[in-house]
Amino acid sequence: MLALIADDGIIVINPASPKVPFNGRFEGKDSITQAFRLFGEYLEIRDHTLKLIFGEGKHICVIINETSRAKRTDRFIKQDTCWYFSVENDKILYWQVFEDTEQVSWAWDDKANRRPE
Repeated sequence: MLALIADDGIIVINPASPKVPFNGRFEGKDSITQAFRLFGEYLEIRDHTLKLIFGEGKHICVIINETSRAKRTDRFIKQDTCWYFSVENDKILYWQVFEDTEQVSWAWDDKANRRPE
């Protein structure tokens, strides 16, 4: 996936809760590479099932059903999520992730049992 992102690409993951370690805006290849490291460190993706893909021109929208596990709390997240992409010259310039903020916040809630850091 990293190879598809432009050197000056941007990923925005809509904030659900300040406790979610990978929410935010990541700009440029180094920052985006760090974001992917965070995803791997904190999240275990169990399933991504494509539900719908559509687009017009440089705009592409992908809706998936995702099952993942928050590694630090062992809580599972099952959600439909939407990814919006802006693509030019076969490179992703902008990628915004819209998630079920209630599910994602719950997975990192303070009431969840936590594994040691």
